[in-house]
Amino acid sequence: MAEQGSSQDYAEKIETLNEQLRLVLEEKQSLELEVKDIDRVLSEIAGLPDGESVYQLVGSVLVKKGRDELSKELQEKKEKDALMLQTLAQREQSINEEVKRLRKEMLFRAQPFRAPTGA
Repeated sequence: MAEQGSSQDYAEKIETLNEQLRLVLEEKQSLELEVKDIDRVLSEIAGLPDGESVYQLVGSVLVKKGRDELSKELQEKKEKDALMLQTLAQREQSINEEVKRLRKEMLFRAQPFRAPTGA
């Protein structure tokens, strides 16, 4: 009966880790889309003449900004997102490794005890 309890514990831990992994992957996907959006906007404003003004939506208000100012802001945001993506990728790898370790341990504990064969 103790084995079932420990198998249940492993299953619960794995389920919790899988939920964490799902959340990490959702956040990662969201950031990847944001980075693509930033790249698209940077590409668009790069084609504008020097000194050209652009408008940025801030809440429900359009704010006039210089092209270079907005480009710098977007580049900084993109760099922050890239760092966060790197962190999320590391977290994803860590969770996957922990799930693999727990599964192996669970399988090992589920195997019947075998006495070592000696000479």
